[in-house]
Amino acid sequence: MWYHLSHVNYLAVLAATIASFMLGAWWYSKPGFGMDWLAATGKSMNDLGSPAVAMTLTFFSTFFTGMILAILIHALNYDDYLLFGSRLYYGARLGFVLSVGLVATSMFSDYLFSGKAFELFLIQAGYRVVLFTIMAAIISVWG
Repeated sequence: MWYHLSHVNYLAVLAATIASFMLGAWWYSKPGFGMDWLAATGKSMNDLGSPAVAMTLTFFSTFFTGMILAILIHALNYDDYLLFGSRLYYGARLGFVLSVGLVATSMFSDYLFSGKAFELFLIQAGYRVVLFTIMAAIISVWG
C-alpha cells in the first residue's frame, strides 16, 4: 500500500537518486547522447541557460520516484517472487518492465503529437528505461 512510508529505506532511495544523476550526467554529456539530444531539440547550448532550478526540481522529483518505487517493491513482497534468489535481478526486471510499459509508452504518445524527431524520443525514453532499471535494482538490493 502506498502509505507505508515506514518501509521506505530513505538511504537506498537517496543512493538511487544520486545514481540517476550520475547516469544523467553521462547520458546528456558530449560523450553520451548530449549533442544528439541538443540537435533533436532544435536548441543550442545558449538557449538552455542555467540548469540550476531544473536540476534542483529534478532531484526532488527523482527522489519522489524512488520513494514510489520503494513502496511498490515492498507492496509486491518481492521476497516471494525472487528468481534465482537475486534481489538485483528482481529489481532490475521490475524497473525495466515499469519503465517500458508505463513511462516509455506514455512518452511515445507525447512524441506522436509533438512533431519532434524520433531520435529525441529514443534518447529521452532510453534514459528513463535505464534510470528506472538502475533505481529499482538499487532499492531492491538495499531496501
